[in-house]
Amino acid sequence: MRVISIKNIIRKDIPLHYREEFSGLAVLNDMRSIESESKIEFSLERTAFGTKQIEVKFTKAPDYPVIPAIRTIKEFILTMEKEGKLH
Repeated sequence: MRVISIKNIIRKDIPLHYREEFSGLAVLNDMRSIESESKIEFSLERTAFGTKQIEVKFTKAPDYPVIPAIRTIKEFILTMEKEGKLH
């Protein structure tokens, strides 16, 4: 499974400066070349040690294994954040 993109990203306005929350639509491609879209909510939190913790939740259960999908989405989100595409 791979993430093609995360589109329609909406940043939620929260009062915490070390946490950012978003919602969006993850476009996923399984190994059979079938694309699907899943609504997700995710957050990036900067810890006291300077690392970033990412949490991902599906708003509706997808048709594929959730744990590998979440791991792949987290990697994609981290890349987006490093490239400055979430701000």
